[in-house]
Amino acid sequence: MEKNLYIDASHPDETRVVLKSKDHIEEYEYENKNKLNSKNNIYLGKISRIEPSLQAAFVNYGKQRHGFLAFNDVQSDYYQIPHDDKEKLKKEEEDLRLKLKEESNSVDESIKSLNQNDGSIGTNENIELINKNKNENPVAEKNSHFNTLKKKYAIRRYKIQEVLKPDQIVLIQVLKDERGQKGAALTTFISLAGKYSVLMPNTSKGGGISRKIVNSDDRRKIRTILQQIAIPKSMGVIVRTAGLNKTKNDLDKDILNTISVWGKYKR
Repeated sequence: MEKNLYIDASHPDETRVVLKSKDHIEEYEYENKNKLNSKNNIYLGKISRIEPSLQAAFVNYGKQRHGFLAFNDVQSDYYQIPHDDKEKLKKEEEDLRLKLKEESNSVDESIKSLNQNDGSIGTNENIELINKNKNENPVAEKNSHFNTLKKKYAIRRYKIQEVLKPDQIVLIQVLKDERGQKGAALTTFISLAGKYSVLMPNTSKGGGISRKIVNSDDRRKIRTILQQIAIPKSMGVIVRTAGLNKTKNDLDKDILNTISVWGKYKR
């Protein structure tokens, strides 16, 4: 599908970018020169206080307002619990991620079935069904689904005051910018966008394929390519729509470049 990119820099204080297909606007972004956007930026922060009633922590990451870190956005590596308990928790989380992968494969089979029965999945009804059931959502949605599964399978749920401590150092990423009197929303589940993929360096075996890629043959081809690429076990990858029809070398190079960027963050 042909797409056009429009850039409006006529206003002295704001630049607007629109990605438009034939029928509708795909994406819209803007940047105000007087208000720098910190969304997706990564910072090293320090927990300033724990709020048990909110099951959240406030993090000082260098801005005027401290950021808001919900407990669901704290990965278990930061839990201040005995080593054996942490290892057990990681093992249980790993088992759940395998269940997520199995669910993803079953969705691909559903897409294949729709192709065989209807000859196409281009109808609005089919696309709505696929988007509703598959799990290759943005990272925040995947984390939400993962936490829902943790409740379902009765994995021990700690309280935030049991596992985090004031003055603890955490590496965070901004999910939502500051609004009004509210501080920015933060997460410890980092995601780094490459040209064709999104790397999740601290989400082991997470990821998959963009939900906008709905053709079963395309998804099967991408999965085959991903199986041939050496991705560290501690990391996950989501292939973006821009990765459609790219070769193994293209995806491999893009993922390796993003991993090298992550290595600079960790130094």
